[in-house]
Amino acid sequence: MRGSIGALRAAGAVVALLVAGSGGALAQGGAAAAPEPNVPAVSLRQTAAALARAGIAHHDARSVLAAAQLLIVADRPARGLDRVGSAPAPAARGDEQAKLGPLSAAGLLREATHIAVEQHDAATANAAAELAGNTVAGLGDAALATQLKTQAASIGAGARGAVGGPVWADGVLGLGDVVEYHINFEGGYTPNRIAVSAGNNAADLDCYLYDGSQLASSDNSYARDCSIAWSQRWTGVLTLRVSNAGASTYFVMVSN
Repeated sequence: MRGSIGALRAAGAVVALLVAGSGGALAQGGAAAAPEPNVPAVSLRQTAAALARAGIAHHDARSVLAAAQLLIVADRPARGLDRVGSAPAPAARGDEQAKLGPLSAAGLLREATHIAVEQHDAATANAAAELAGNTVAGLGDAALATQLKTQAASIGAGARGAVGGPVWADGVLGLGDVVEYHINFEGGYTPNRIAVSAGNNAADLDCYLYDGSQLASSDNSYARDCSIAWSQRWTGVLTLRVSNAGASTYFVMVSN
């Protein structure tokens, strides 16, 4: 539970920054800073839809969870503002409607939990359940929270892949940059997988996995993304190095 609360606080901080950024920062003395020219406003609903599509496509429960929280913020009514007439239907695509029904925070929380349970990601599943029931920062839906908690509790201790469940990272790599992670993976010759996806089509990410000083697996093809799969006899910590031989890019790393 402590991990799920930490995940909610971290996601809440990101949402707070987005909201502050879209509303304009306050300069010293309380005066509103002048808006920067040629910088478009950020729609939280549009950002949530993009996160949801990417998260579902890549089976990334945390991206779907972040999309749900953005929708919760976007749906909160503003004081002194009353909409005249009915609201338009959510702008969900056909594949989203087939899987989620109307694009909604509740639907995204269900989807995030579904993906998290499949991947034995207890932290994300518990965070989705807490967001569903939280009356301050979440939906305040006790029935949905109970449903999601039941699904999260079904995650067994014998998760494959990374010890304790899937790991996830989000970062930026410039041309020639390298990032390194130490990850504890399960032994017993269970199938382990890592995938690193770049946001820029002109990027060229390469993955190198080391067991001590020995190269255990790699993917250094001339492609935007990289992924590796392997198995190991003993549970232990491996080193993942991700390098970028192309254009600067944001990236997301996920494991099973």
